[in-house]
Amino acid sequence: MRLKSLLLSALLAGVLAGCGSLGGSTPPPIYDLSAPRDFPGLTGRTSAQLLVPPPKAVRALDTQSIAIKPDVSVITYFGDGQWSDTLPKLIQARLVESFENSGRVRAVGRPGEGLLIHYQVVVDVRSFQLELTGGKRAVVEVAVKLLHDRNGRVVAQKIFHAEAPSPSDRVADAVAAMDSAFDAVLTEIVTWVVRKV
Repeated sequence: MRLKSLLLSALLAGVLAGCGSLGGSTPPPIYDLSAPRDFPGLTGRTSAQLLVPPPKAVRALDTQSIAIKPDVSVITYFGDGQWSDTLPKLIQARLVESFENSGRVRAVGRPGEGLLIHYQVVVDVRSFQLELTGGKRAVVEVAVKLLHDRNGRVVAQKIFHAEAPSPSDRVADAVAAMDSAFDAVLTEIVTWVVRKV
């Protein structure tokens, strides 16, 4: 009985100590990206159904950490913020959402959703960071291949690049600038794909 009481006391003390440590530090803010709703100049519709696989990225960008480049050959991260998911998954989610927002495609989805697919929108993330050389600016660059799902033929490919100035190198300003550049890239991708298929 005494042993059981001691074990219970030790367990309770451990739980209380754990609870105390939870309030010790504030977790970093979590940032999200948005998807465009307006697509100026985009007319017509396509009956194609699209698949958006998870984008590829180098390990430095395949993370929840928000990248900053203080120099051309150096990548580091903001210590006071992170993305709401790994960057490739976040880009995939917002690209799917952008196609849906356009109302110009018959259907769009991710792997495993059971859609009959006509084309894959294959994305390679090349840049997604705040750069400090030559002025503070967000740089977003992705390479996109439009792949025929039945025969694997590349129908078209293009590199999309956008930049947006940031008023400072604080994480909130950097994220706002990245979101602005990303919005421009997503708008261009959706317009390009709809016109190609």
